Amino acid sequence: MIPEFIRVVQEVEPTAFLMENVRGLTVGDRRSYLEAVVDQLEDLGFVVNWRVLNAIDFGVPQKRLRLFVVGLRHTRFTFPNPTHGPAGGLPYVAVRDVLPPHQIGEANPSQVFYAKNPDLRPSPYDGHLFNGGGRPIDRDLPCRTILASAGGNKTHFFDDNGLVPDYHHHLMTGGKPKVGTLPGGRRLTVMESAIIQTFPKDMVFEGPKSSQYRQVGDAVPPLLGEVLGRAVIEQLTGEQPQSDMALQRPRQRSLF
Repeated sequence: MIPEFIRVVQEVEPTAFLMENVRGLTVGDRRSYLEAVVDQLEDLGFVVNWRVLNAIDFGVPQKRLRLFVVGLRHTRFTFPNPTHGPAGGLPYVAVRDVLPPHQIGEANPSQVFYAKNPDLRPSPYDGHLFNGGGRPIDRDLPCRTILASAGGNKTHFFDDNGLVPDYHHHLMTGGKPKVGTLPGGRRLTVMESAIIQTFPKDMVFEGPKSSQYRQVGDAVPPLLGEVLGRAVIEQLTGEQPQSDMALQRPRQRSLF
C-alpha cells in the first residue's frame, strides 16, 4: 500500500502527511526500500523525518513498536517526547488500569492448551508455555502487542486462576509439561482488545469475529495517533490545540 500512499500524497498535495508501518522496514534489506520511499516523498516537496515509537511511552497499555514517517512542507517534524515510562515521568499504563477484572464483551471460545514442548524464559509471561502465539497477560503491566492474526490461539489470554507462575516454576525446576487445557485461561474478547488499543468502549467493529480482531490488531492505537496528529498541528500552526493537553498528559480511557 505504500505506493498507493505516495500516489495519494502526490495527487492531494497536502500540507503534511503522517504514515505508519511495521518497524521491519527500518532493518536489514528493507531499510533500502524505506530510504527509497523517503526519497520519493522528499521529491514531492516535503521535509521527511521518521522514527520507531513504542506505544507504551505515550500512555497506551500495550507494547507496540511501529514506524512513523512524517512529512511537512519547508520544515522538519520533531517527534514528541515520551510521556510515560523512565523517559516520560508518568508510570506506564497497565492492563488493570483500563480493564476490570471480569470479562467484558462476547467470549472468545478458543481454549488455552498446554504446549507439548514449552519454550521457557525467565518470566512466566514470556516464552511459549501454551500453544499458539497468544501469551498470558500480567495485569500489572502493559499488554503485549495485539496481533492482527488474533481470534484463535494467537489471542493473548488472562490467567483467571493464577496458575501460570506456578506452572512456570514447575517447568523451571524440571517438571514435565502438562496436557490438556489451562483452567481459567480466557482469551481476550474483541472489546477488551480494542480497549487495550485505546479505542473507546462504544466503538463498533463489523464482520466475522476474525475480521473484527484483524481490524483491531491492524490499527494504530487511536491515542498514539492523536498524540502525533496534535504534534503535527502544533508544528504547522505554532499553537497547541486547545481542546486537549494530549501532548503533555495523554488521556487514559477506562471502564471504571
